[in-house]
Amino acid sequence: MWDFNQPSPNEALTDAILAAAEAHLKVRFPADYVAALRQKNGGATLGQYFPLPKQEVPAHLTRYIDNGYVSVAEINGIGTSHTSVLETEYMTAEWQLPKGFVLLDGDGYTWIAFDYRTADHEPTIVFLDSDSGDTLFLAASFAEFFSRLVPHEALFDEEGEYIGPPRHNES
Repeated sequence: MWDFNQPSPNEALTDAILAAAEAHLKVRFPADYVAALRQKNGGATLGQYFPLPKQEVPAHLTRYIDNGYVSVAEINGIGTSHTSVLETEYMTAEWQLPKGFVLLDGDGYTWIAFDYRTADHEPTIVFLDSDSGDTLFLAASFAEFFSRLVPHEALFDEEGEYIGPPRHNES
């Protein structure tokens, strides 16, 4: 699901880079994430939206859900660029985020992240709100998350009007 027409912002993933990142962040990355990064070490994907699974959504988070989807700008790889999971520590402090997450995408106000609070090497993927610290479950694995990304043109026409399938995420 990578957009190979857009270059990766990070150097090619090596075993040494991976080991250093895991030691620095004190996590073990899921094998499916590592396999994806060996194809392209982060950056643009062909899908920009992820369908939010049915769940109760607090009222203050509904503004981040567009017709049942959350936006995904790109996926952070592992490296020295500003779009690296190694920025997690800095961003966690800067945005006063709860501990236990490794950030995969975000704009400061909201994030897509691995949730390591209860898992040591097979974290779920969550949507994280900076202001409240609230999370919404997205996927049980990186592979599930990555494979279910939906392209913008599948959901919106040229004028930005929603044309995708009816989605209901009832609280």
